[in-house]
Amino acid sequence: MQRHTKEASELKALILADLHKEPGCEHVTDFVIQRLETRENGANWTVKYLDPNQDKVCETILINIARMLQLNFDLPERGS
Repeated sequence: MQRHTKEASELKALILADLHKEPGCEHVTDFVIQRLETRENGANWTVKYLDPNQDKVCETILINIARMLQLNFDLPERGS
């Protein structure tokens, strides 16, 4: 399967579109896309949830959406 590249802002927009469909998670925006120095499960990025007071259900949904996107998308290599 071919992996495609997307900028962090594009990945965040895809994640937000899915996340905001979930009841109770419409307001969540407090996360960032982080580049990984070494690949984890084939991915070169992950999400970091920034609001520790946020609903754990939304955090779990956020992580699951990111995992699905990690199967198909990488961040561009540094310097490209």
